Amino acid sequence: MASIKMQFEVPAKMKTWSLALIAVGLVALVTGLVTKGFSADEHEQTQFWGTLMYNSIFWTLVCNAAMFFIGVTTMAMGGFQQSFRRVPEAISTMVPIFGAITFAVLMYVIFGHKHHIYHWLDTEAVANDPILKGKAGFLNPVFFVIWTTLTIGLWSLFGWRIRKLNEQADGEPMTAEEGATFIYKNTVRAATFLVWFGLTVGSTIPWLWMMSIDPHWYSTMYSWYTFASSFVSGMSLIALWVIYLKNKGYLELTTQEHLHDIGKFMFAFSVFWTYLWFLYSGRIYGFLSTCLFGMQIFLKKLFTLSTECKVHTKAFSS
Repeated sequence: MASIKMQFEVPAKMKTWSLALIAVGLVALVTGLVTKGFSADEHEQTQFWGTLMYNSIFWTLVCNAAMFFIGVTTMAMGGFQQSFRRVPEAISTMVPIFGAITFAVLMYVIFGHKHHIYHWLDTEAVANDPILKGKAGFLNPVFFVIWTTLTIGLWSLFGWRIRKLNEQADGEPMTAEEGATFIYKNTVRAATFLVWFGLTVGSTIPWLWMMSIDPHWYSTMYSWYTFASSFVSGMSLIALWVIYLKNKGYLELTTQEHLHDIGKFMFAFSVFWTYLWFLYSGRIYGFLSTCLFGMQIFLKKLFTLSTECKVHTKAFSS
């Protein structure tokens, strides 16, 4: 046990590449701001801020999916994740950072009155559109700001409380009473996070942040579709870091079986994601109906042809 590496040391080469990529990203950001973000053309502004908004939301949801993985395995009393638990915990520490970036971008879109992104910000359009007027209780700047603030703030707070509690497991061995108390607190905090996760990622936040870009369109499956895609991406990120750390000599207690279990999560939710995609698109229903109708006609003709062949064969033999 003494040979187990407890602290990850960032290689010098990784530091160099990370700083270089950060510099490239900052240059690209500043260039985009100058050429498009603050352009006189509103359509170029929409292109820049819409892209930045989408990317910040994506990475916030992906990192938050790592904490969802911790919460759901805790509630399931899972044990397989303990050997690499620090990996999703480390990923989830980025939620406050990416969340702050997402919050800043969304607030600029709202208070900058970027109605080309969120059409419901145009008060005149809302007044003359019965669909937008009917959704005004939900799609309005006040509700957007309050719910976004609560969402990102509580994601960060609940995740921090879970990570803080789990640091106790790195100390001295616990007594039976201390272990029972630890499990109880961990379960309560995981459950609290999952409830808030369900109220946000599982329902309201995808509607508010992304689906409202086209307020005339709606889908009850959109939030589940967003959750499935972000969770698959989050599990893929966990798998990449587990493989990297194993190759560098870390995670000595993590075996191929653990990586296989991570792969099963990825495969299962990839299938779930695909399933939602089929249900999610109304056009797919029409396409499948056409295919099934065509197949039905084909099988009927094939059955009729087979029957006729048998009749002719019997007549010929007689």
